[in-house]
Amino acid sequence: MEHIPFEYGGLHFIPERQFEPAGKHHSLIHVSRLRLDVELGFCKKGYAYPSKFNYSHEGFYAASTDKKCDIFRCVENGRLYVPCENDLQLYEEPPNQERGREHGR
Repeated sequence: MEHIPFEYGGLHFIPERQFEPAGKHHSLIHVSRLRLDVELGFCKKGYAYPSKFNYSHEGFYAASTDKKCDIFRCVENGRLYVPCENDLQLYEEPPNQERGREHGR
């Protein structure tokens, strides 16, 4: 996967990765890690909250430099997002239980 940035709605996004495990149905596994980001303001017109940009799932992937990626990083705020049907959802990564174990645990 190449991490080539692209512009969408005046912001820049970098493809990060696909959901794991690759090839598995993931909509129910990761849904608890998704939430609205009203501050970003990317949603379909007339949906859930006021939109700063009229988001389109198809338009986001048309602009994307990686058509198979599931998780994208916004360059401007450093947060991870998942393109969903009605808006870009903020993606909360699960804690990494292994990180820091080499320092005395």
